[in-house]
Amino acid sequence: MIVARHYRAEQRFGARDQSWTILGVEVGSTRPQVWFPGGSERKHIAIHLSYHCHSNEAEARYELAQEIVHLLAPNGGGPARNIEEGVATLFANDVGPRHVTAPSYVKVLGYVQELLRVDPDAITKLRAIRSRFQDFDPQFIKDHIAVSDQLASDLCEFYKD
Repeated sequence: MIVARHYRAEQRFGARDQSWTILGVEVGSTRPQVWFPGGSERKHIAIHLSYHCHSNEAEARYELAQEIVHLLAPNGGGPARNIEEGVATLFANDVGPRHVTAPSYVKVLGYVQELLRVDPDAITKLRAIRSRFQDFDPQFIKDHIAVSDQLASDLCEFYKD
């Protein structure tokens, strides 16, 4: 499941940074997240799924779909930008068994959908220049995609639950 979904994420949003080693998926966290065993300097990344996934396959597929985008170009452990969480939410909604409904995710999804209305290939184009969402800033986005100052700023803010 992880390989097929990861392949779909790469097809849609650009290639994965091959310098990172994906260690796999663990179940038993309080919330889904990626983590960096041994610190980011080792360039190892894994996905933690929540305790709920032990007995709920649909929840596991949903959480995995939400987290898999973070494997494309890991940020090394810092907070994700709204654009990254919005892309993760878009992907989860497209391939997961249910839609993400948390208001904070719906909000950042809206920013990404607005960006994609301007240019449906915006994510791939931007990641071809700077692979890590972490390295995006408003001017970078505006230099490559014709969006408003406000949207560029909203996309580059750090995500808050």
